[in-house]
Amino acid sequence: MSAEWTTVFKNTSGCLRNVSSDGAEARQRLRECEGLVDALLHALQSAVVNKDTDNKSVENCVCILRNLSYHVHKEIPGMERFQEPHANHLMRSVGHQKKKNDPDCFGGKRPKGLELLYQPEVVRLYLSLLTCSHNHNTLEAAAGALQNLAAGQWAWSSYIRATVRKEKGLPILVELLRSDVDKVVRAVAIALRNLAMDRRNKDLIGSYALRDLVGNLPCGQQHPAKNLEGDTVVSILNTIHEIITDNPENARALIQGHAVQKLVAINKSSQSARETKAASHVLQTIWAYKDLRNTLNKAGWNKSHFKPTTTGVTKKSKGGKQGGDDITLPLMDKNQDVYSSLEPNDRVGDGK
Repeated sequence: MSAEWTTVFKNTSGCLRNVSSDGAEARQRLRECEGLVDALLHALQSAVVNKDTDNKSVENCVCILRNLSYHVHKEIPGMERFQEPHANHLMRSVGHQKKKNDPDCFGGKRPKGLELLYQPEVVRLYLSLLTCSHNHNTLEAAAGALQNLAAGQWAWSSYIRATVRKEKGLPILVELLRSDVDKVVRAVAIALRNLAMDRRNKDLIGSYALRDLVGNLPCGQQHPAKNLEGDTVVSILNTIHEIITDNPENARALIQGHAVQKLVAINKSSQSARETKAASHVLQTIWAYKDLRNTLNKAGWNKSHFKPTTTGVTKKSKGGKQGGDDITLPLMDKNQDVYSSLEPNDRVGDGK
């Protein structure tokens, strides 16, 4: 009788949602809780089948899964066996061969507990939510779950990145860049950044997402109609940086998309030190491609436009979050593993 949509289920999942945002120990306890991940996935699958994806229970479930997916590549037991590039032989044992008429969508031996969090099959579930739901919190959480699963340098994240592409998930994410909701745009942008660590994904994202990413950037003192928060602007800039790194064709497309004017304006006049730094990294990466300099010069740009700005007023961005798991820290350092998102300080009680 749709037990998952009762008030009891809503409040219980809300409680677990709060617990799941309370740090590494809480995440690990919940991952080890027998049957929990199974139940959450079952509830979401039921919601998709019944086309009932906008309620609070769905929001709670996907938020829990997003939080439990945070740092899963660092916190699960035995994770060191799956660190790239030594894990390829282990990945061959993954259940690729699904039996026909097998009701178990995970095929073969069903993974247990926390292993369900990062099976490639969950990608399909999150993409379905991103396609069907109109709940902004659910959209943010589903994008954040993909963002987390695509984070890190381990075999499963590589497989997840490829699975999103094969499941036609990239166009779904690109479409959501056009959302008017700041947190949805931010979560999707960071997810695309992680997905772009896959070479084929990087080419596709460069071809189809750059226009929307650039369109979300402010131009000097003129902010776009969305008036995105500073954290989101920085996330978009970091995503653009990932897309053009080691990819001159994407950098050329960025120039042709008239992005340099916006990047120079941010670098020169933004009052946010983080926005300035992120824009500067993109500009320096563009200028490093010597084959593109002639094109830039013809457009009226010279070396001085691509130098980092050393002065400026540092201000806190609107809505900036604090804490050790802050997903909006500058993500320029390739050794800095802060690509995944947690939901801190989000409480879902029905009372005041």
